[in-house]
Amino acid sequence: MVKIMNAIGIYTKEELLNSSYSKIKNELKKLGIRPHLNIFYAIEMGLQNRPWNSITPTEKKEVKALLEQ
Repeated sequence: MVKIMNAIGIYTKEELLNSSYSKIKNELKKLGIRPHLNIFYAIEMGLQNRPWNSITPTEKKEVKALLEQ
């Protein structure tokens, strides 16, 4: 995940917090990386210091809603 974030110009937690899912999604597309939901689940859970696969169904819906904005 760190390599992916670095590839789109995000190097610190602060830069990640100041970014948006739509910006990250667009940058991934520019690199030819399919912006799979698991990437965004991992980001969300990482920011909460939780394993990516501990995301709840409600949190998944929230992430999906953010990506649709």
